[in-house]
Amino acid sequence: MSDREPSVEDIQGLRQETQESRSSPRSKLMEAILVLLHARPLRTSEISSNLGYETKYVSSYLSYWRKKGLIYQEGGRWYLTPQGESLATAIIDSYSNSRFREMLVIAKQVLGEQVKDSINNKTKQGSDKDRREVLSFIDSKTGSQVNKSQKKDLTVCLSEITEKLEKDEKDILIFLLDRYKQWGSTYVYMDQLQEEYRADSAWLFKVLRGLQTKKILYLYNDPKLGFRIGFSQTMKRKIENCE
Repeated sequence: MSDREPSVEDIQGLRQETQESRSSPRSKLMEAILVLLHARPLRTSEISSNLGYETKYVSSYLSYWRKKGLIYQEGGRWYLTPQGESLATAIIDSYSNSRFREMLVIAKQVLGEQVKDSINNKTKQGSDKDRREVLSFIDSKTGSQVNKSQKKDLTVCLSEITEKLEKDEKDILIFLLDRYKQWGSTYVYMDQLQEEYRADSAWLFKVLRGLQTKKILYLYNDPKLGFRIGFSQTMKRKIENCE
């Protein structure tokens, strides 16, 4: 059982599982679709318009990958299965790492420009002005992130659900919601949850099964990464309505 998020090796493994049954263009399109569905459920027409492909073309891929267990359709919209969510997360992580490397290069270039400015003996007043502008920019970005976080008071928004739960179930759900607000992840692995919550495994599993019965969480045994707990599709929709 693993206690980490999918690595580059995990990404390659997940991609290899479906490589035999798809061509390269199909791989890229389906990965793009999975990334979109990771953000929120979408209709076929919405996927087509956003990615710039004909609806019939996208529909054929969706039908194919539904049979493979990555996605499913409900109420006219497409959703990720636990397997599809794992693959989408891995894809996003791989591009996020690439993005970080690109930003690191730019960051070093910025530092290089600062050194060059010092060599050119720019006035202290100009440097102070630049510094104030940078600090002001950072402050505005940080402030907007704080405001955005404050708006996502999921515990209050979902109080109608939490108030109907037993105390242990409520505590676990609030813990998972707080974790979602902090990291943006809709699922966690059992060993991670047990370690972070510092709970007895038998007690924890009993509480999780209760939340599963109430269609708030799903429990899924991932052969590669271990036992996974995540918000059900119904719960995800309620969370989306709160945000």
